Amino acid sequence: MSVNTAPSHPERGVISKLSKIVETIASAAIVIMVFLVVLEVLLRTAIGFSFGFVDELVSYLVVLITFFGVCITFRNKALFKVEMFYAKLSRKSRRALDIVHSALSLLLCLPLIYYAFFLISSSFKRGTVSPTKLETPLYIPQLIIPAGLIILAIFIIDFAWSRIVTPKSNKTTKIEE
Repeated sequence: MSVNTAPSHPERGVISKLSKIVETIASAAIVIMVFLVVLEVLLRTAIGFSFGFVDELVSYLVVLITFFGVCITFRNKALFKVEMFYAKLSRKSRRALDIVHSALSLLLCLPLIYYAFFLISSSFKRGTVSPTKLETPLYIPQLIIPAGLIILAIFIIDFAWSRIVTPKSNKTTKIEE
């Protein structure tokens, strides 16, 4: 007889994979950003040469790191909360507070997602481009915003769901993430 070590909810595996993808993308963005900035500084200092588009790319990477970073931070339960009050609550009260917090977070996220798509649509229809050498169509980097918010909403829903269906027993199975 073998012991089944699979997650109790099939979606948790998908969410964990999504989390790894987001972490990988954010990490790669940080590496690329540092490389571009260091290269730009070295070239400007050494030979007085500038690519002229590094500032723009770094700005887009900062937005990506911010939106994907908040997703990772939320998923890893590393967002700021007043732990001294939270720890004093009963387990049932903490679960209820987590669910209310998740609902409020979604209420904030959903309109932001809607308006982000509105912004992208407006930029696309108007053909708005960046006023730089690259002349990047602005709807392309703006896609980062709803992508990050949608991923955050998925993580919020997953967290709330895990708090709703928490097993009654104290025996917990470790879910590999």
